[in-house]
Amino acid sequence: PALAFNDGALLTCIGNDFGFEHTFSKPIAMFANEGDVLFAISSSGQSENILEGAREGLRKGCHVITLSAFQPDNPLRSRGALNFFVPTMKYGYAEILHLCLCHCILEGFMELGRFGGGLERE
Repeated sequence: PALAFNDGALLTCIGNDFGFEHTFSKPIAMFANEGDVLFAISSSGQSENILEGAREGLRKGCHVITLSAFQPDNPLRSRGALNFFVPTMKYGYAEILHLCLCHCILEGFMELGRFGGGLERE
């Protein structure tokens, strides 16, 4: 199954109780399993909550895929097994290209039949 850590109540609770830098690392610690794939996306590659999430994913044995932009030496790029970098300093360009990359990756998984059935091509 796929999980997206975007529930406002969960993120606020974790942020208030543990610090906002842990908004993703805490749910990853609770739900991730070895061998899971974790996507870490940050335009700057310097968002502490994303870096902490990637760090926790690596600790749990996840395959971390990163998407970042702005500076080629941003810290997020060193956290993934596979790292996508968009060479732009504009948030809008970075975000739309990250979205495009996510669609391409998903399409690749579908082409390879990596979803164990249930998704049929039109």
